[in-house]
Amino acid sequence: MFIVDILVALCIGLALVWIVSLAFSTKGPWDSFLWFFVMVVLFTWVGGIWLVPFGPSWGGIGWFPFIFVGFLAVMVLTAASPRSYHRFVPGTKITPAPDNRGTIAVDLFFWALVICLLIFGTGHYFWYPRVN
Repeated sequence: MFIVDILVALCIGLALVWIVSLAFSTKGPWDSFLWFFVMVVLFTWVGGIWLVPFGPSWGGIGWFPFIFVGFLAVMVLTAASPRSYHRFVPGTKITPAPDNRGTIAVDLFFWALVICLLIFGTGHYFWYPRVN
């Protein structure tokens, strides 16, 4: 089940991130498509395996929890993404904005969240079967 769950989360995460990136012209809060994709896949995987499966089942997996959590994660992360509303006017010089995204607190929060999601995801396979 582990491999199938990861593959489902990867497919749903890739589809959602790709659609949202095209629709809103964003690469996520970290201005990187890769990290945006990683976070959505982790949230999709953890939410999909911990929620009670509902809806139609295909391949032994209830798909709705994966899609629901993935959609919520991609919307929250898109809302937290920086926007650039500048338009290019011919004949003007473009000056880049100062790069102040790399604060220590945001980096620590990101890595703590990644570690927690990995612990919750892998912990499901070790702890959850013993609950029943």
